[in-house]
Amino acid sequence: MKIFSRALMAVALTAAVTGCKTFLDINTNPNQPTSVTPDAILATALATTAANYTGSNPSTGVSYNSYASFAADYWAKSGTVSGFSEERTYNYSSTYYQGLWSGTYGNLNNYNLIQQSGTANGYPNHAAIARIMKVYNFLLLVDEYGDIPYTNALQAAGNTAPSYDKASDIYKDFIVQLKGAVADINAAAAVTGARTVGSEDIVFQGNMTKWKQFANSLLLRILLRESQTTDATINASVATEMMALQSAADGFIKTDVVVQPGYAANSNQQNPFYDRYGFSVGLTAPTTEYSFVMPTGYVIRQDTLNADPRISQLYNTGKSPGYGATTYVGANAGEGTSPTFIPTNDIVGSRFLQGGTFLLGPNAPTVLMLLSEHLLSKAEAETRNLMAGGQAAAKTDYLNGIEASFLSTYRDAVTAPGTIAGATTATPGVVQYNTYIAANTTNPLVNYELAATNGSLGKQSVILYQKYLAENTVASTEAWNDYRRAAQPKIEISLQAGSNPFPKRLFYPQTEVNTNLSNIPTGTTQFTKIFWDVVD
Repeated sequence: MKIFSRALMAVALTAAVTGCKTFLDINTNPNQPTSVTPDAILATALATTAANYTGSNPSTGVSYNSYASFAADYWAKSGTVSGFSEERTYNYSSTYYQGLWSGTYGNLNNYNLIQQSGTANGYPNHAAIARIMKVYNFLLLVDEYGDIPYTNALQAAGNTAPSYDKASDIYKDFIVQLKGAVADINAAAAVTGARTVGSEDIVFQGNMTKWKQFANSLLLRILLRESQTTDATINASVATEMMALQSAADGFIKTDVVVQPGYAANSNQQNPFYDRYGFSVGLTAPTTEYSFVMPTGYVIRQDTLNADPRISQLYNTGKSPGYGATTYVGANAGEGTSPTFIPTNDIVGSRFLQGGTFLLGPNAPTVLMLLSEHLLSKAEAETRNLMAGGQAAAKTDYLNGIEASFLSTYRDAVTAPGTIAGATTATPGVVQYNTYIAANTTNPLVNYELAATNGSLGKQSVILYQKYLAENTVASTEAWNDYRRAAQPKIEISLQAGSNPFPKRLFYPQTEVNTNLSNIPTGTTQFTKIFWDVVD
């Protein structure tokens, strides 16, 4: 597939918006930009991003979080299936997860269409949303591939073999685009006759202040990602932008950012992660992939080590040799004989809890950004003096970040978690959070005051450790990026990796090799670092 001559349009709109009989369709002829208006395809684009990020795009069958859940040592292969050789050996190929590339560029084509049409036809807020989401999606590509087509991308038949831009240069433009999108939203308020955003916005329901807050939080993610390079110019830019961002007029996100197009327990309408790793329509039987993956022993040990009550919302218990009763059982990454899910076998491993955090239900929303990620990122910026406030502000954001994780973990299938400011002991997750903090007063992996300024249990390390726990499976992509950036926490390498270290990136996909070989950077392997990956 030539990613610049064909867009993949996964239609995921509520019946009220589209009236379509099917929930996810593929439109293979998007080359008539004047035939659609931005409000008609915005929900399509947003729902496709959700499917690409977690679950799977119906046209590619892959997602970023599925890849990253193995790479970040959250998931291992269960004993009920063979395969997963790339995950166990780190011997990647150009076909491994290649659908991420085509699925993301297809999605970007949709946003590009919205931006161009919105700007030209009186939909300035739709155009600004698309501008923000283009950064969100291009960031996913840069962080997994490095240099990519950017400046000359998305030109359809006008350029089917675009040149590649340097990853660090693309990062510079991300800052320009996000700040520009916020300015566009502010300017749109004064535009006479500008179309407002309505129910087609399946993220914020037309609340443009929240879109500006999301843009600011996304900018924080970007700046923190490149904050440990050895490039003096980049470091100076990060310092300047961080301080400016801290005083941004609209602030940052206050809750998890989620996509909710109207997921339902009907064929082709279920939450994409639930549909792939959960249960079939009507809860009649688990999907095939439900039994293929299981938690790693590493992530299970972190939860049990810290008496973390969140584990009860994540996994079923199972049996393992040497245990007289059921307990939480994971598999070591690359383990030769992994625990199985056969009920009659005494080696029964844990799996995703039906009705728990990962499999809340077929109607649960899809997360694009966790509030816990944002708050813990802000805490890291403060403890490293990239933002003002020092250790006092860092500790507050650190504790609020952990609490936000508990609110997400214990929320119900329909209601999005509330704000930290409005949480009480009646809010699901607050009591469990208080119990967790009280049980770990002497634990430097939890108690911020006990974490040294530097060292293996330094404050940055402890913040990233808690962030890792919060992002389990729901936002594995961000945990994987943080590990490559800062080498924290000390996750475990696969037992079958041989002499291979952790991978650093994905190969350029075979589809791109077939159509744009002359422009692909040479000499890259899965061990070639992205420019911001400088800490081992």
